[in-house]
Amino acid sequence: MRLPHLCLSSSGDVLGQWKGGCYRSLSISLILIHNHTWEYVQEVLYHEMAHQYVEEVLGFLEERPHGEAFRSVCLKHGIDSSATGCLASWLAKRKKSAFADSKNHRIIDKVNKLLALAQSTNAHEAESAMVKAQALLLKHNLSLLETQCERKYTHKQIGRVGRRNPIRSIISAILSRFFFVEAIWTFGYDTHENRSGRVLEIYGTPENLEMAEYVYFYLQNMSELLWTEHKKQEQIKENRYRRTFIYGLLDGFYKKLEGRVSENRSKNLVWKGDPQLKAFTRRRNPRLVRSSSRHSRNCNDTYRSGVAQGNNLVIHKGIREKSSGDVKLLK
Repeated sequence: MRLPHLCLSSSGDVLGQWKGGCYRSLSISLILIHNHTWEYVQEVLYHEMAHQYVEEVLGFLEERPHGEAFRSVCLKHGIDSSATGCLASWLAKRKKSAFADSKNHRIIDKVNKLLALAQSTNAHEAESAMVKAQALLLKHNLSLLETQCERKYTHKQIGRVGRRNPIRSIISAILSRFFFVEAIWTFGYDTHENRSGRVLEIYGTPENLEMAEYVYFYLQNMSELLWTEHKKQEQIKENRYRRTFIYGLLDGFYKKLEGRVSENRSKNLVWKGDPQLKAFTRRRNPRLVRSSSRHSRNCNDTYRSGVAQGNNLVIHKGIREKSSGDVKLLK
């Protein structure tokens, strides 16, 4: 593909547009760039690049703008073929199609009810509720694989744009290993702070993405909360060993979930991954490379304290509904 003339438009109705022929211009709406995340800007850009590809590489001048050749290119490369028109209607369509299957709603509702039980002050009841929630998700995903049906996959960027650090890398590894999503670190851009860097992008079915996103922020926030409590108990005044504690916490939680995998294997519930999801992720990212991050322990006692906390960590239910105005605190 040859670089086209890139333009910024002031249109609030047209998110992006490819104008071929002698014009060779690809435009993106400034309103989209200023008011929404870079993830949506990228998706519209890919959509318009697909139009350019159909015309200039495949040599097709389709009568309909979203004809068979265009849809085929989008499907092959994992591009959203509907990323056009009014932004509000496009986002509503994405959300509606994501949960078009009522089974997705039921699974999320059941998991939320179990995670609500995981808030019990009884440690055994809380642990049991989280185990049941994980088992429910496992059985749901295994049943999808057994049916061999075509699944609806999507993607989402979560977390702040910035440097990729070992803490966020461990959390992304937990999501990939135990929560039925594929996670990669990709280029991100924050239009409001004019900052570029790395951002975590996860791929999967809508119900798995919702669960994985919640777990990501839960682990991130709980890590800071438990470190604050550890500092108070041990009368530590500085944050010198903060990362060491959090590394231990996440490592302990990872090993705890790994133990659940062994228990499920004894019940013939074995998750070997989703080939269709891996293929979808590869279509979106054909040049993936593997990398690893290392973390050091500058205090073994602090690390072991974190591991002990991770072994006891239980995921609780989150709050999705809007507040009535009163301040609500999570214990």
